[in-house]
Amino acid sequence: MSTISNTGTLSSAGIGSGLNVTSIVSQLVALEKAPLTLLGTQATAEQAQISSFGQIQSQISALTDAATAMSNPTAWTASKASSSNTAAASITATNSAQPASFSLDVDALATQQSISSAPVTTGGPVGSGTLSFQLGTWNTSSAGGAAATISTPLTAGGLTINGIAVGAVAGTFATLPTQGNAVAAAINLVSGQSGVTATSSPSGVLTLSTAPGRPINVVATAGATAASGLSSSTSTAAIFVPATAAAVPPATTGAVLPPVTVTVGATDTVAAIASKINAAGAGVVATAFNDGSGDRLMLSAQNTGAAMGFRVQSADAPLAGLVFDPQNNPGAGMATAGIPVQYGQDAKARINGIAVTSNSNTLASNIPGVTINLLATTTTGYAGPGTGVLSPATLNISTDVTPGVGFVQSFVTAYNTLNTTLNSMTKYDAATQTAGMFQGDSAVVGIQNVMRRMLGSTSMGASSQYLSDVGVELQVDGSLNLNTTKLSTAANNGTTLRQLFTNNNNNPATNGFALKFRDFGKAALGIGGMVTNEATALSAVLADNAKQQTAVNDRATALQTQLQAQYSALDAQMASLNALNAYVTQQVTQWNKSTA
Repeated sequence: MSTISNTGTLSSAGIGSGLNVTSIVSQLVALEKAPLTLLGTQATAEQAQISSFGQIQSQISALTDAATAMSNPTAWTASKASSSNTAAASITATNSAQPASFSLDVDALATQQSISSAPVTTGGPVGSGTLSFQLGTWNTSSAGGAAATISTPLTAGGLTINGIAVGAVAGTFATLPTQGNAVAAAINLVSGQSGVTATSSPSGVLTLSTAPGRPINVVATAGATAASGLSSSTSTAAIFVPATAAAVPPATTGAVLPPVTVTVGATDTVAAIASKINAAGAGVVATAFNDGSGDRLMLSAQNTGAAMGFRVQSADAPLAGLVFDPQNNPGAGMATAGIPVQYGQDAKARINGIAVTSNSNTLASNIPGVTINLLATTTTGYAGPGTGVLSPATLNISTDVTPGVGFVQSFVTAYNTLNTTLNSMTKYDAATQTAGMFQGDSAVVGIQNVMRRMLGSTSMGASSQYLSDVGVELQVDGSLNLNTTKLSTAANNGTTLRQLFTNNNNNPATNGFALKFRDFGKAALGIGGMVTNEATALSAVLADNAKQQTAVNDRATALQTQLQAQYSALDAQMASLNALNAYVTQQVTQWNKSTA
């Protein structure tokens, strides 16, 4: 231990006195710090207690969460649904759905309108102009293969059927059956492209018919009369009703949707036209398709349902092959005979024999809380109400006990985890004579006792009042055992299990067990609760230990400073005395020499 004096000379404690000052000071300071050993041991033990109690806190919190999750009666209410024919229909149910069983006949699935053009040169231009797309419903109820008839009299003139002139017709069928047969033959010869066939009877009745889904438009000219069922100027089979915004998901207003226009350039290929249609947002999906003979424009409605059909109009001759307007332009463009047409239709089903329809294949509003997805038809030969061979699926909705059983299992698991920890920390091992960390601790033992008393209490208002009634059985070590047979019986016995845990009697002693443990946990973990207080007390003990260690270190530092000052002063004094002694010795020696 060296210092530099005010004169600039180096000094070291002990040089003047000859004492080992550094060793003396170190030993005295070490004696002053001796209490730190005990305080450090205590701090380690206190830190271990805080850590272990943190584990207890966490497990009490987990038990509280499990009890809270099962304390709400509505959380126990669950439904499950099943279908006897999952290929035809699937079913889901929310918790609000009531248990029920019903039959489902799927007569028809919802479809999208789908049409296509005749083939054009692969990769070549189609022609310039404007296409107009409008969403709406095609009323084809008079088509579908049903015969339309023209009766007498039929005077001189001509007929145009689906835009094709049949030619002059003379005479009256009632008196000229042979001529009637000739007229029918002429109609078949000329109007084959329109998809219309004609027959005449000896009584003079001319019958026109079409293939399913094909309209009939008949116009009489030059005095010819079309009577009995076919107007001289209107279609009986293809009436287009423009869609309103209310019909388009998401519904907005009831205003009629205006047409959407697509401009086609002179060099546009079928693929380019399809891209423009898709970009226009017309509610129509366009695809360029090559069938080996050329490119076709395929169009389909963006949504299923009869109300989401569409028509395509154009006043430009180069685009005549891309129109679809059977009402105003029958037999032309994509409505040409021989090109397949699929009109959009609604799904048709029967629930317990009651007819229902939907613009999609999802029935979500017929039964509260139940959604049925239609996947395939179950009716064979359906052609309208009351037709077809039925093969119904059976749909069931029942109460699902799985959530309730899961709640109980989670509660038992959380409780047993905490019970194991408490047993370990409060036990005394006689074999090793080792006490648990909280053996005899009133707060921790108190928590254990309170929970065991709650397990043995009752829940009033339920047909079962004790946990053991439903298979939750208390064991000797304080753990819970699940008797699955009893639990299963209780879970399937109406509301018994739910009431045992969730009944609220406004009385902590008789409330349901979920409420008891929920409220106990919240109180224990809350401000001023026994768990919070114990954690605070443990932290306070550790904090006090730290203060004591600081105080010991402060005293040792002060003592070291004091001893260094004292020994420095002693060194200076001893050095002065040594110098005087040397001087006196020198003088005596000199005096002895002079007197000799």
